[in-house]
Amino acid sequence: MEEKVIVTIRSIAEAANVSRGTVDKVLNNRPGVSQEVRERVKRIAEEMGYKPNLAGKALAFQKKPLRIGVIILNKDDPLFQEVYEGVKKASHELKGFGITVECCVMGSVNVQEQLMCIRELYSKNISALALSPLDEEIIRNELKKLTEENIKIVTFNTDITGIERVCFVGQDLKKSGRVAGDLIGKLLPDGGNVLVITGPEKIKALQERVAGFKEIIEKEYPAIKIIDVLQNIHDNESSYLQTVEILKRQDSLNAIYITGRGIGGVGRAIRELNRRHIKFVCFDKIPETIELIKDKIVDFTITQEPFMQGYLPIKILFEYFFHNRLPDNEQVYTKLEIRTKENIDI
Repeated sequence: MEEKVIVTIRSIAEAANVSRGTVDKVLNNRPGVSQEVRERVKRIAEEMGYKPNLAGKALAFQKKPLRIGVIILNKDDPLFQEVYEGVKKASHELKGFGITVECCVMGSVNVQEQLMCIRELYSKNISALALSPLDEEIIRNELKKLTEENIKIVTFNTDITGIERVCFVGQDLKKSGRVAGDLIGKLLPDGGNVLVITGPEKIKALQERVAGFKEIIEKEYPAIKIIDVLQNIHDNESSYLQTVEILKRQDSLNAIYITGRGIGGVGRAIRELNRRHIKFVCFDKIPETIELIKDKIVDFTITQEPFMQGYLPIKILFEYFFHNRLPDNEQVYTKLEIRTKENIDI
């Protein structure tokens, strides 16, 4: 019987003619090694059939837990409550591996509050951070500081430009806007006027949904006119007041497309002013949306698997630290589904 050869960090170091410390850095994706040496060590380790000592890693993490920080964007948003459930599920599954998940739940979508959460989690000696970043320069600079200290970042639900991150987990946002545009186009085969309602500019996801919507309308449905884009609508009160104002002065409105929160306020305005002929497309399967679909006020809602947006970032970071494995793509898209009155309860 052929004797099984155990490949160690020492044997890889000898074959690659480098120190054991260099091999350790490469196998654990730590900085301080040139790209040329990194690639050579990885190739030699693979050729030699190196397998990480998973039991040893688990024991090491149990002695000194690896901390993953998570920032939940808005505690009052039903969507982010579902995201939080996904985080808790993944955290529970990985507890035996010595992974500790530290959560900071924001009270509102506020730059200063998010900045405070980032700094609070950093002070707890985290090795990684998962968050829905606000697309502001002060947040970008703070995240850059983390990456300079080799703290790994995964973004979910909404992304940010200009930082080094492991990946983004969430809906294909431009595509979701295009899908919404196609739905409106089919609801208005003879053309018509559409009102677009969106949230704060600092949430990149919402701006991408607007961009995708405009793109498909301009390209495929030239008979449809976007009469206005209402920005910074973030709750039912503001959406209600602004929708009422527009409906009172705009008799020829045929459809409303909303990219984020405020769905209940729009529905209330349509009900009160008896404008039920207006087509209405929105996002997410939250209680107010379900009610409006059943009442035939919302025609379509587009879902995005919020539970998985909380669950997958923790699993991805576990794979990175425990198995030295990165996701295949920098964009890990969750499922996009169209829901109507006929399948809203599924």
